[in-house]
Amino acid sequence: MKLTAAAAISGLITVGLGVAVAPATAADTDVTGTYAFTAGDGESATWTLTPCGANAPGCVRVSEAGNAKRAPWSADARISVGSWILLVEQPDAILCEDGTAAPGVNTYSWDAVGLSGNASIMNKGACGGKTGNVSIPFTLSRIGAAEAAPPGPVSAPAPAGAPAPVSAPAPAGPPLPAESPAAAVAPPVAG
Repeated sequence: MKLTAAAAISGLITVGLGVAVAPATAADTDVTGTYAFTAGDGESATWTLTPCGANAPGCVRVSEAGNAKRAPWSADARISVGSWILLVEQPDAILCEDGTAAPGVNTYSWDAVGLSGNASIMNKGACGGKTGNVSIPFTLSRIGAAEAAPPGPVSAPAPAGAPAPVSAPAPAGPPLPAESPAAAVAPPVAG
C-alpha cells in the first residue's frame, strides 16, 4: 500500500488530534475519594484525595488524617508518566525505634493503575542510623467514593450594596494589524 505525502500528513494530523482530545485513561479519572494507606512496615493511615482546583489537571490534594505515629498533613500530588508523585514535609518523617521522630521530606510515588508504590526519604543520620535513602513499599485501596463535582460553576450571592457586574463592550472598528495575517510576516531587514 502506497501513501501519498498528503495522505500521510492527514493521517498524522488525525492521530495528533485524536491524542489531543482522547479521553483520560481509567488511571487518571475519578481518583478522588478516600483510600486506606498500608505500608510494608505495617503502618496504616487514611488518605483523602480531592481536586486541586478547576485549572489544575493532573493534580490531586492528598490529606492524611494522621495516625498513632504521625501528625495529619496535606500536600498536592502530580501525575507524571503514569505515576503519582507527592512530596510531604513532615515533622515526624522518620520514626525512631525509641518512639521519637525526626523531621524530613517524605516522597511518595505510586502507580496510577496498580495503586502501589514506595515512600522514601533521605536519612541524614536521624535516630542514630546511617546516612542513606530509606524506602518502604505501600499500597492504596479505595474505601470511599469520590466526591461529586458541583453541577456547574459555583457562585456566591453578591454582598448587599455591591455594584452590579459590568460587561465589557464589544471591540469597535477593524481588527488591529497584529490580528491580520499579512501583518504576521515581517519584512526582511537590510543588513
